[in-house]
Amino acid sequence: MTDPQEISSPSGHTGAVAAAAAVAVASSQAVSAAEAEDKFLAGIRSDDENANYAAWSNVADVDPGVIPALCELLVSKKLNVRKAAEEALKNFVHSVGKTIDPRSFGANIGRPDDPGRMDRRQLVVMHFLVVLEESKRHGTERATALRHLSLIATTDDVDRVAAFIHDPHLREEAAFCLERIPGKAAEEALLKALPSVSDDFKPRILAALGHRMAEEAVGACIEAMGSADPDIAIAGMKAWARIGLSDGSKVPYPALDGLSEWQRIEFGDSLLRFADGQLQAGNADEAMEIYLDALARDAEHLQCAAMLGLGKIASAEAAAAIFPRLSSSNNTVRITARQVWSRLAAGEEA
Repeated sequence: MTDPQEISSPSGHTGAVAAAAAVAVASSQAVSAAEAEDKFLAGIRSDDENANYAAWSNVADVDPGVIPALCELLVSKKLNVRKAAEEALKNFVHSVGKTIDPRSFGANIGRPDDPGRMDRRQLVVMHFLVVLEESKRHGTERATALRHLSLIATTDDVDRVAAFIHDPHLREEAAFCLERIPGKAAEEALLKALPSVSDDFKPRILAALGHRMAEEAVGACIEAMGSADPDIAIAGMKAWARIGLSDGSKVPYPALDGLSEWQRIEFGDSLLRFADGQLQAGNADEAMEIYLDALARDAEHLQCAAMLGLGKIASAEAAAAIFPRLSSSNNTVRITARQVWSRLAAGEEA
């Protein structure tokens, strides 16, 4: 049987010659791509703002391989060049950020030597990771890479981002990035980092876990609430309240004596946030206990919020707790109590 590679083309050329021609075409295309990249970067670097705009406003046909070079221009001495580089990077991210092909997860990650199987989003992510991991780059470049990765990175990229959670210069952006990456892997990375980060950064990690409403972090948040450091304790309480779950253990509320005025406000707000969450989840008994605790405190806003919550429970015990406030010496508390009471009397929820 004749080898297909030896079949002559109509012009008499063999398959080997045709293959050589294909290589030549690919080489020509590579040259054209390089020329297009050079032209694009020249527009970004231009002193002419119209040329800047023409370049950064159209990145759809530009190879993402220019991203490292664009990041270098973020620290240019020329304002218009910095601005053009910033806008071009944003456009690269926005052009791929809304479309993530699930089939691309785990495919060829971290392989700049063989990007052929990556989709465009993966290529953009890969080049930002390259910038991030080059320690000689300016901090602005690496921080910007993390900020953009927060929009388009996925579970595949969590470990490489989490590696910077202990870097004193990049830890804030690394935490922000992990906070925005979808999936449990990012939450697990934040939770894993919590015990080992410095105490001054623990509140930031707790805040990220709270905003993620990471159920697996409930125990860590409750543990943090018992910290002697008021910043950690309040951060733990805020995260616990946002997550809205309890692990069944006794919750060690932070001691009010060690809190600033602002932290006392956050304490009360977190207490009520958790109670409201329990009420919405159908745990009226647990919510009732917290509302009664808040009602017994001096702050008028806590008493008023507690009465509104008790009005939603609308039980005999809730009414009995509200009744004494009908004659409170505090005008705001008294008015709120009467409004809630009248709704209860009418059979309405407060």
